[in-house]
Amino acid sequence: MGEVEYKAQLENLSSNVDKIASYCNSLIETNAKLTKEIENLNIELNIKKERLIEIEKRYNDLKLAQAFSSPSMEGNKEAKQKINKIIREIENCITLLKK
Repeated sequence: MGEVEYKAQLENLSSNVDKIASYCNSLIETNAKLTKEIENLNIELNIKKERLIEIEKRYNDLKLAQAFSSPSMEGNKEAKQKINKIIREIENCITLLKK
């Protein structure tokens, strides 16, 4: 091989290295964008989860209020179960406070 062929191969190699470096930089930029998007989506997801918890609590409160105002036996049964659950939770808290 002559000097011209070595120079051509060197230029070809240099060109390939430049392409790979450019591609690597492109991947780094894409990764940064995707990472930022994931962070934003996680923030949005956490907001939605908090909203869901709030809505579920309001729904349960409404359901309990309707159970208290319901003349049916089923509604009274639900209300009594809820009251018993609350009483057990209070008793557990009192027991923990006494320790």
